[in-house]
Amino acid sequence: MRYALLIPVVLLVWSCRGKEGPQGPQGPQGPPGQDLVRPRQGFIQGVARGKDNGGNSFNIRFSYSFYPTSPGTWQASGQNVRTFDFTREDSLGIGYLSLNFRYDASTQQVSNITIDGVAADISRSPTPTYPIQQLPAVPNFFPGTTQEITNVTINGDSVTGSFRYIRPSYNNVPGIGTNTHPDTVEGSFSVKLVPVTSFGRTAGR
Repeated sequence: MRYALLIPVVLLVWSCRGKEGPQGPQGPQGPPGQDLVRPRQGFIQGVARGKDNGGNSFNIRFSYSFYPTSPGTWQASGQNVRTFDFTREDSLGIGYLSLNFRYDASTQQVSNITIDGVAADISRSPTPTYPIQQLPAVPNFFPGTTQEITNVTINGDSVTGSFRYIRPSYNNVPGIGTNTHPDTVEGSFSVKLVPVTSFGRTAGR
């Protein structure tokens, strides 16, 4: 009986509802949202080429301009000497390359080189990848990977140059495995970095 009485009341209220009026003016613009655009600066670009253990050739071109948390740093580590450390990656975070090295401007010598990362061409599907890692020498078995940085030019906080990574052929190296054919990764970079100053302290007595 209660539900039977409610139905006419609901119908009566609905029938008395007026038509919707015209849309009102647009309200004020809200505060700006969080910027989700990933930061990018400079580039590391190049190509990884070689053959897999089956003799099939690969050629992976990459171009990285995004940085994960920091554009990278440079630090004075002596007169005319700077230490550089930076990473760039692709927009998907699949491929990246990290470079760390010391450069003496007075002698134009590069030392303490570390090149590692993943070469990836995200324009291809499926995305081909190639790991780049520093492998130490194993006496009488494996000479180790070759890592070179050349043509270094410094302009203020910016540095440009070229790099080359070579993984030689090796067979049944303990802990490393087999690489039937030598591989090469080479390219160039141009980045602007953040200077870092270190203040050393001597412990008091």
